Amino acid sequence: MSLRDIAKKIAPKLVTLAVVAASAIAAYTLYVRYTDRPWTRDAQVSANVVQIAPRVSGYLVRVAVKDNQFVKKGDLLFQIDPTSYQLTLDQALVTLDQARENVGALEADVRAAQATVKQQQAALNSAQSQIDEALAGVKSADAAIKESESGVLSANALIAQNKAQLDEAGRESARAARLAKSKAGSVETAESKAAAVKVSQARVDSANAGLQQAQAALSKSKSAQKEAQAKVDAARSGLVEAEAAVATAVANKDQARAQLGQPGNANVNVRSAQVQIEQAKLQLKWTSIYAPSDGYITNMSLLEDTFVSAGTPFALFVDSSTFHVDAYFEETKLKHIKPGDPAVITLMGYHDQQLEGEVESLGYAINPPNLAETEGPSNLVPTIQPSFDWIRLAQRVPVRIRFKKIPDDLHLVSGTTASVSIRK
Repeated sequence: MSLRDIAKKIAPKLVTLAVVAASAIAAYTLYVRYTDRPWTRDAQVSANVVQIAPRVSGYLVRVAVKDNQFVKKGDLLFQIDPTSYQLTLDQALVTLDQARENVGALEADVRAAQATVKQQQAALNSAQSQIDEALAGVKSADAAIKESESGVLSANALIAQNKAQLDEAGRESARAARLAKSKAGSVETAESKAAAVKVSQARVDSANAGLQQAQAALSKSKSAQKEAQAKVDAARSGLVEAEAAVATAVANKDQARAQLGQPGNANVNVRSAQVQIEQAKLQLKWTSIYAPSDGYITNMSLLEDTFVSAGTPFALFVDSSTFHVDAYFEETKLKHIKPGDPAVITLMGYHDQQLEGEVESLGYAINPPNLAETEGPSNLVPTIQPSFDWIRLAQRVPVRIRFKKIPDDLHLVSGTTASVSIRK
C-alpha cells in the first residue's frame, strides 16, 4: 500500500481527532475562565443616597443649589427662616439672666439669714452673761445680808452688855451717894460713880445707834437681794426669748437655703435655662442645611417660600465618594472570589470602556425568593413553598466592587446597569 493510500485512510481520523482535541481545549478554557474568572452582567452602580430632611420646620428663605448640581462638603444647600428660632434663643438668654438674678437674690437672703443667726446668737450669749451677772448680784446680796444680820446680833449683844454696865454703874452710884450722905463715904467717890453712870448711859445710847445702823444695813441688803433676784428672773426670761429668736433665725436660714438650692451656675434653674439656650442654639443652627459630603443634589424641585416640615424629606443627595458596583454572583462562584481580587467593570452606557475595580467585600445575608414565608400569629408559623427536586437554582449573592479610579468624563448614575468580571 502506497503512502498516498495510507494518508487518505488516516486523514479523516486525524481531522476528527483534531476537532475533538480543539473542542476539549475550548471546553477546558471555558471551564477555567468560568472558575478562575467569575463573570456576571447582573450588576448595577450604587451610591449612598441621603434623603435631605430638615430637623426644624419653617419656610425656605433661600435655595442655594439647583437640581443635579455638584456641591462640596459644608456648602449651604437650603436656608429655613431663622427669625422665630432667633427669638426663641433671645428669650432663652433672658430666662437665663432672670434665673441668675433670682439665684443672686436667694443667695442674698441666705447671707442675711446667716447674719441674723449670728446676731441672735450674740444676743443669746449676752442674755447668758446677764444671768451670770445677776446671779453674782444675788450672791453678793446674800453675803451682805449675812453680814448685816451678824452686825445686828453684835449690836444687840453690845446693848445688853452696856445696859448691864449701866445698871451696875447706877447701883454703885446710888450706894456711893447713900454713903456720902451718911458720911460713911466720900463725896468724890459718889461723884465719880455718878459720872460712871453717865458714861455707861452714853455707851448704851451709842450701842442703840449702832443697832439702828445694822438694822438699816440689813434692810438695805434684803432690798438689794430682791432687786438682784428680779434681775435674775428678767435675765432668764430674756434668755428664753433669745433662744427662741435663735431657733427662728436658724429656721429662716434653712428655709432660705432650701429655696436657693445649689448656688451659682450649679442651681437647677440656671442649668435649666442654659439647656434651653443650647437647645435654641441647636435649632437655630439647624435652619441652615449644609452638604454632608461632596456629591450631587438630585430630584429637587423647590422654590423659596416653600414650607418644609421637620423629618419630612424634600430632596435627595448622592454622596459622590461612595460610588461602587453591586455585582450579584451565583453562590456557586463565591468560592472563587475573595476581597482584594481585581475586577473589570463595564457599564452599559460605556460598553466600550473598561474600568478597573477591586472586590471590597462579599455579602453575608440574602432573602431567597419563593422559598419560605411566615404567616399566622406573630409570624411564627413558616409556610414552605414547594420546590422542584430535579432543578435547584443558585441564589445570587451581592459582591461589593470598589472603583480604583473614576475618569473625570464618566457620568456615574446610581442604579445603572453594569457587568463585572473577576480577574485572578
